[in-house]
Amino acid sequence: MIVKAPAKINLYLEIINKRPDGYHNIESVMHTVSLFDILEFTKIKDNKIELVCDNADLFDTKKNLVYKAAEKVKEKYNINSGVKIKLTKNIPMGAGLGGGSSDAAATILALNKIWDINDDIKNLEQSGAELGADVPFFMTGGTAKISGIGDIVEKINTKLSLDFVLVKPNFGVSTPHAYSKVKFPLTNPRKISKIIRSLEKGVFDFESAKDLFFNRFEDFIFEEYQEIKQIREVLEDLGCASLMSGSGATVFGLVHDKENLDFILNELKKCGWNVWVASSFEVSK
Repeated sequence: MIVKAPAKINLYLEIINKRPDGYHNIESVMHTVSLFDILEFTKIKDNKIELVCDNADLFDTKKNLVYKAAEKVKEKYNINSGVKIKLTKNIPMGAGLGGGSSDAAATILALNKIWDINDDIKNLEQSGAELGADVPFFMTGGTAKISGIGDIVEKINTKLSLDFVLVKPNFGVSTPHAYSKVKFPLTNPRKISKIIRSLEKGVFDFESAKDLFFNRFEDFIFEEYQEIKQIREVLEDLGCASLMSGSGATVFGLVHDKENLDFILNELKKCGWNVWVASSFEVSK
């Protein structure tokens, strides 16, 4: 079985408060896009999990979320079968695109079928939440309101199909480091309701997107990582509504005129950044 695990971008992200356990409550709108890691699953006779990956940074399988997800499914459902998983990484790490969480979700969903477990999505989401706050979102993908520490997922029904360029500098940003930079009280807290209404109504043109896109992390990350701020400014100069995704380091630009896409890509590549083209993507169950 071959599965595509999509990246996500945050169209909106507000940090609500810091919890007594050290985590932060957030409100966000996540949106899956067509940049994928590829996972290939093969049953094997040996009663074990084998993981191979084309990325040297992920060779320590015991720390890899794909391995952890497979291990969790195997133990939870008392599976006495083995599987070999080949992971091809296309989603960069430290990018704010959720690649590791998406890979874990894809693994749980795939093994639910391969091992004939056939559990319902709610139980699978619970298993995913134990691996990472973003994992449940990737079980269903599409567009959703995210709250709590990122583990509460409410689907947003929208038929919009949007086109993006994703731009990442040649470094990543650690999520724990990004949260360590957050200082309360926040100035001018933003409400999520406006962007949700716009998405549900399908009224999400270029001009409204510029006003609705919001990421609180920009207040804290841009000061330390000036190049990320520069990427957003270049995208805006090229006519894109833009925003940093998650805690960085990727910035996405909403492309409102696809006829200018080649020009935009050429200008971005002159800067030496990593660039991808992606569009809205719905996860098939």
